[in-house]
Amino acid sequence: MIKILYTSSAAHPMSAEDLLNLLSQSLKNNSKNGVTGMLLYGNATFLQALEGEEESVDKLYEKIQNDPRHINIKLLRRRTIQYRRYSDWSMGFKRISEKELKQIEGLRDFSEKDFNAEYLTQHSAVVESIMDNYRTPYWDPLVRELDQKEEVIRNLKKTIAHSKSCAEIAILVLESIGDASKAGSLTEGHVHLSELALDALKQI
Repeated sequence: MIKILYTSSAAHPMSAEDLLNLLSQSLKNNSKNGVTGMLLYGNATFLQALEGEEESVDKLYEKIQNDPRHINIKLLRRRTIQYRRYSDWSMGFKRISEKELKQIEGLRDFSEKDFNAEYLTQHSAVVESIMDNYRTPYWDPLVRELDQKEEVIRNLKKTIAHSKSCAEIAILVLESIGDASKAGSLTEGHVHLSELALDALKQI
């Protein structure tokens, strides 16, 4: 297996609906091809980890390179791995915020404007801190202190990760519907999005 880590700029700022379309495609394709990973988005910038069998990951990365939604694509790392670090997610997702970045240990002076392809390419330690922060549920230290069997802890962590990702998707759906309502452009497609949000919330 291999893992790749790359950053790219969005060709244009992504709306909630844009991100939903991207995530829907990612979840479908990744699940089908046995790829897992995590996608972070903020300041019109993507930071994504992908892991799986070499052929599947390389094909997916090639597809991303040809995706008009991505520009200024920079491969940060490509290496062989023995196990997955993002096995809980077909595609975990998180939008980066200034407030959350300030709470990451060691990144007090890092701001959302620094979350861009050029900066991330030059600061590998920052990238590792960000990825590790969002890979692990924030109450993980508490979980580790519990005198429980390893399997129980593993299942609890998986449930937490899945719930957080479902909640992010539901938030995107609701924001998309709100934007469309303000613009007077609600369609039947937004009914489908409402059903998607409901399904996501039911999985929590």
